[in-house]
Amino acid sequence: MSHLSKRHSVQVLLLVVSVLTSVWTVRGQGETVTVPDLTGLSVPVAAAQLNAAGLRLGGQEVIPWSESSSLPAGSISTQDVAAGQTATAGTAINVQVLASPNVTLIYDENDLTILNRTGQDLPFGGLSFEVADGAMPATFQATRWAGGLQNGRCAQVWSVVRYEAKAVDGCDGIANWLTTNNPGEHFWTQLNGVNRFRVLQNGVERGACASAAAGTTPITCSFYIPAPSSSDVTEYVYFAYTPGRLAIINQSPDRWMPLVGTQVINNNPNLTPPGQGVPIGDPALYLPVNPVADVTRLAPGQCVLFTDSTGLETDNLPQPCTVIARLDIGQQLIFWAADFNIVSVTDGQTRTCRAATADRLTICVMPR
Repeated sequence: MSHLSKRHSVQVLLLVVSVLTSVWTVRGQGETVTVPDLTGLSVPVAAAQLNAAGLRLGGQEVIPWSESSSLPAGSISTQDVAAGQTATAGTAINVQVLASPNVTLIYDENDLTILNRTGQDLPFGGLSFEVADGAMPATFQATRWAGGLQNGRCAQVWSVVRYEAKAVDGCDGIANWLTTNNPGEHFWTQLNGVNRFRVLQNGVERGACASAAAGTTPITCSFYIPAPSSSDVTEYVYFAYTPGRLAIINQSPDRWMPLVGTQVINNNPNLTPPGQGVPIGDPALYLPVNPVADVTRLAPGQCVLFTDSTGLETDNLPQPCTVIARLDIGQQLIFWAADFNIVSVTDGQTRTCRAATADRLTICVMPR
């Protein structure tokens, strides 16, 4: 089912546009809703509560946490629309999160240095940088440097020819450095038409920084990245299914379940050819989609639902969850009618979930 979202092949799937009561409440244009109290919640839990109210999660500013803070590290301290006030449905609610920044970027128009201050080794898997706006797209995968970075040490990237690393105050040493003449990787410099760039970890935005103009003095941009021992994302993806329904559910009480990059392989022999990929984290795959939720990363209690296009007038979920997106597939082509594969975004391994069994619930939990 490769690239279903773009082709919507009649052979591969049958989309049925209908509304399940379990999906979400459709709110009218201009409707106002009550803003929930997010104080003390983790960001993923706050996102779930906002989405349930018809609101979306906005920016997440990190402010310093200390032992004297009245709330735990990683929790929300304030929100820009107070709890109990009303806001127009679809409004983004910005929050401040208590967590001391532990990663710093130091950069000018020619080079960028990343400094690890997490107190632990920082894995580079899943860490990336991308242009937020500007004339030309650019992305950079941190694994271009290495698999990770030791605490206190730095990695460096240059957009111009360089034959050695540059010493930077605060770094215990430059562990890795490289030069790239590919403009598609020059995400931090205004010379590439960039205005702002984002720091992403497994699809979760960790920071947003201004780009460097020509002749600028070095800019610093600091943000918080959860260390491996305190990660706010699940290590797994959870499938619950019956012969007619399959849900990918975030059952974690307080973590994100990122779906972006994870592929399901449809081995249904009715496909021509079988073995086609289903990009489960692509919002364009689904119809309909909750406009305030984020399919690329499920908040606690949320799920995406696949059906065999039968019985759409009933909820009939495999397990209780809040459906934020749905895809209806032709009954003869559903991927869980046969053993299907999961290609993990975290380790690149391919693993197998068994086909659905008549009159039974099947659970398959695999590394994400």
